Amino acid sequence: MLRELKKVVEESGKDAQEFQQTANFVIANQFASAYKHGQRKHYLLLESYQDYFDNLFDALGMKLYINENERLAGVLPVQKEAFVRLKTDETLFLLVLRQIYEEKIENFEVDNGFVATNTHMILDRYVQLVKREIPSETRFKDILALFSRHGVIIRGKSYEEDSKNQMINITPVVRLIVTEAYLRQLESFNGADPDEDDVADADSDLQTENSQETNQD
Repeated sequence: MLRELKKVVEESGKDAQEFQQTANFVIANQFASAYKHGQRKHYLLLESYQDYFDNLFDALGMKLYINENERLAGVLPVQKEAFVRLKTDETLFLLVLRQIYEEKIENFEVDNGFVATNTHMILDRYVQLVKREIPSETRFKDILALFSRHGVIIRGKSYEEDSKNQMINITPVVRLIVTEAYLRQLESFNGADPDEDDVADADSDLQTENSQETNQD
């Protein structure tokens, strides 16, 4: 990709390092939002030079995704094997986030594609929807950290009156990761104890954390 990188650098007047940093950021984090602190520069570069990044990610087995209305850009899998095989509880929490997201959208409780909720609401809906006990506090924090790394949620501050209840923004990424087919399969469990392989094989597009960075050469 060295020739393509040299060409886009000459045409844009930008530094090659900017393109490399943006590519590596997306590979590591999967999505960049113009509304999230520290990500705007990556989104703008992806939006402005779509042809270059489309060719780059295609060569790496990924598909460039850009939603200019929601100011969101990232990559989706071409080969499913390149993406995360989620654990059952992670998968079910994705269902909960998607359900909360859709309900808020229907009630017009949305801001630039982002939906506000909190950890208590997420845990309550988890019990209601999947009929399971909530995970330990440590495990729940690990799940939230995974979703945060991949742009599904943005974690905010804890409430002053309840330090264990944290503000959460669900991003439009949840619609890309939790497809309609995936949603239907999860809803069919209806509180049953799903087979972990069945859950993990649903259409979830969360990228692996150990994807290699690209030197674009």
